[in-house]
Amino acid sequence: MQKDKQKQIIEHRTSRDDAIIVAAIVAVCSFGIWLLTPSPTGKHVEPSAQTVLASALVDPHDPAPEATVGPTETVPAIPSPAPPRRTILIKPRPPVPVISKSPGFITLLGDAQNDAFFYQSSYSNPTGHYGGDWSPRNITNTAEGADLEVRRTPSRSGPFTGAEMKTLKTYGYGRYEVVMRPAKGSGLVSSFFTYTGAYQGTAHDEIDIEFLGKDTSRVHFNYFRKGRRGEFATFDLPFDAAEADHVYAFEWTPDRITWFVDGKPYYSTPAGDKRLPKTAGNIVFNAWTGKPDMQGWHGKPDFESGAAAHYSCVSFSPYGQESRSCSDLFLPQRPIENAPMTADISHIPTR
Repeated sequence: MQKDKQKQIIEHRTSRDDAIIVAAIVAVCSFGIWLLTPSPTGKHVEPSAQTVLASALVDPHDPAPEATVGPTETVPAIPSPAPPRRTILIKPRPPVPVISKSPGFITLLGDAQNDAFFYQSSYSNPTGHYGGDWSPRNITNTAEGADLEVRRTPSRSGPFTGAEMKTLKTYGYGRYEVVMRPAKGSGLVSSFFTYTGAYQGTAHDEIDIEFLGKDTSRVHFNYFRKGRRGEFATFDLPFDAAEADHVYAFEWTPDRITWFVDGKPYYSTPAGDKRLPKTAGNIVFNAWTGKPDMQGWHGKPDFESGAAAHYSCVSFSPYGQESRSCSDLFLPQRPIENAPMTADISHIPTR
């Protein structure tokens, strides 16, 4: 009986081993068939080695193994969509208003090279308010600059001759500077200004810095648009302008004109002024006396013949640009200002 029992155990083991072998063969065949069968997506997917080994070792008589959690094929990860790029719109800067393409410059007067830069006026003034002709003989170049004299010399326009220099080119918005000493004596006028008018075939536009020889402790600021005068102003100075060089300037922008003395703002046109010049003009400086009807303004002409206004430096910096100017040479520290700042200067009442 014991032998029969042992025989049954051996037969059972043999059957079990046979079953395992058959199961392995079936698994291998199934695996081969699976390899030859295309996937539903049309792509061949390689099984992992662990999947093949597990299929071969499964005993069909053993309890069903617990389900294995995990992928049986490698699927490439799909990256999450990148966040949309932010589009930053950079507004282009508005173009700087330009009414003249003439570049900036600086010149120390008295240099013979200025002959090609400035025109020395040489013509009569039979009409208008000037009391004599312009004579180049009244201009004297020195190591320190140019002297423009007024002489008691009869001319076609009256009993006097004056002196005038002006640029060959015209200039528009920007900063204008001059270093000068006005002529002293009743009846004399010393000026630095921009001008355009009928002679150039344009309307009369003008911006002035003027001194009257009868009182050189005061400075006069003036401007015109199409021959109509704007809100001019006169200021007392803390010095006698005829005794030493000082830097005088005006800054002309599309919406304002601001005048400076030694880098300090003295006067600015009111906001919204409709009489601001709009036309580029020549830069002019001169010394003169007027006809008899001008004496109520500049005084009786009792000055000494040969009295002179002295000019040392003239410069122009186009609006929105930095260029060398007379302030760099004649002031111990160049004032810090620009177009936006000067546009904020409030209107200063006339003193």
